[in-house]
Amino acid sequence: MKIKGALLQVIMATVFAVPCIGFAQNQEQPLLYVSVDCMKSTSPEYTSVEIDIWKSMHQELVRQGKRNSWALYSVLYGDRSKCDHYTVTTYLGGEQLNSEPAYDEAFKAVHPGKDFAKAMARTWKSRQHVATELWVHVDGTEIRPHRYAVINRMYAEDPDAYERMESRVFKAGHQQLLDAGHRSGWAMYTLVSPIGSSIPYNYSTVDFSNHLNPVPMAEAMLAAHPDRDLDALQELLELRDHVGSETWVLVAATASPPDEE
Repeated sequence: MKIKGALLQVIMATVFAVPCIGFAQNQEQPLLYVSVDCMKSTSPEYTSVEIDIWKSMHQELVRQGKRNSWALYSVLYGDRSKCDHYTVTTYLGGEQLNSEPAYDEAFKAVHPGKDFAKAMARTWKSRQHVATELWVHVDGTEIRPHRYAVINRMYAEDPDAYERMESRVFKAGHQQLLDAGHRSGWAMYTLVSPIGSSIPYNYSTVDFSNHLNPVPMAEAMLAAHPDRDLDALQELLELRDHVGSETWVLVAATASPPDEE
């Protein structure tokens, strides 16, 4: 990859002077782990199963401190042949991530008098659990209530350089969009597992919003960096390969943990 322009070199020198914001920056705070489960529905009642049976169970696990959050998304635009829904579960720190959830006990707590085995049979009939990925949150803005999540999968050969570029340069543009009401938030994640040559991406960024209208990204970047050239900023995108994007729509989610309400 060959990047030209004296101004770009100045920008990149500034970017690379910032310490990597991945694992090292967050040593004093628990890491936010994100487990993303690919689901293929096999019954028209799949979303009802998640909402009627599982949402309240996940809420109970959040109340117990064994989860940070849970959400169900449907793929609106993207390949639905393998996964037409995703569940996204977050864990604050290794203790939550490694806790063993007692689903039968959570079920009894929120569905008293109902049959756990029948509920599980209904679940298995409604969907196929295809795969799970584990991610770690790297950086991001505040994430406000949203309806849509645009998932951008990226591959970066130089993780440190890529993380610094997103955090030092482009995060400010996303913050401008958030402040102006064009977005509900932005976040960046790095893939923990699975990894290997068969996996074409190692990062993802997520754009959260309540609409799918075009956003003034160029204007936001210029507002965030008024002393910098837009073409040079755009060339920084060569630090990663944009593998692909999908648009998900939020179907259901747990409420915030009690200490965040």
